[in-house]
Amino acid sequence: MRAVATAAGVLVLAVVLVAPGASAAPPRAPSPAAAKTAFGHLLHQLYGEIDGYWTCPYQYPPGPSDSCLGEVHAGRLWHEVGADAKSNNGQVVFDGLYAQTWTRHWWPYSHHWVAPGPGVASVNSNAYGWGFIASGVAHLKDGGHRKLLGYDGDQGGWSRFYTFRCSRNGELISCRNSLGDAMRYRPAG
Repeated sequence: MRAVATAAGVLVLAVVLVAPGASAAPPRAPSPAAAKTAFGHLLHQLYGEIDGYWTCPYQYPPGPSDSCLGEVHAGRLWHEVGADAKSNNGQVVFDGLYAQTWTRHWWPYSHHWVAPGPGVASVNSNAYGWGFIASGVAHLKDGGHRKLLGYDGDQGGWSRFYTFRCSRNGELISCRNSLGDAMRYRPAG
């Protein structure tokens, strides 16, 4: 009888030890508000006094991290910064940090910005896939207007970065997002 009781006790103990690991919740991303606040602090640490926009929108399906993206300027330099926000013991931490920096000005008209597509473009920011955007408006008629999504993935929460309003006046197509990033495009032919 004692051997049966001991075996039952071991079996219960084994179930208790296995059950918590089996039912543990997977790691979750921090709340969008907490991630955005922490990302703002990170941007200030990196660049000091800044102006601009950043966000860390909720992403679906939920996972262990959410992506943050910001476009800020400090002095004469503009910075596009991205990172993955994760929770670590109640703190927001960032992984996969990337950044690119530019001085906002109009570059000369070039095939470079729209390659391999036809035509030339002048841009005031090197932070976007201008060729992709140009391909979406190349056949816009004179006097026409179009809102274009300049990102070929789920852009939930990224509309201020990737929604471009474009219009055509004669041979010139102009596109601009709400952050001031812009392209002047002259399609070939």
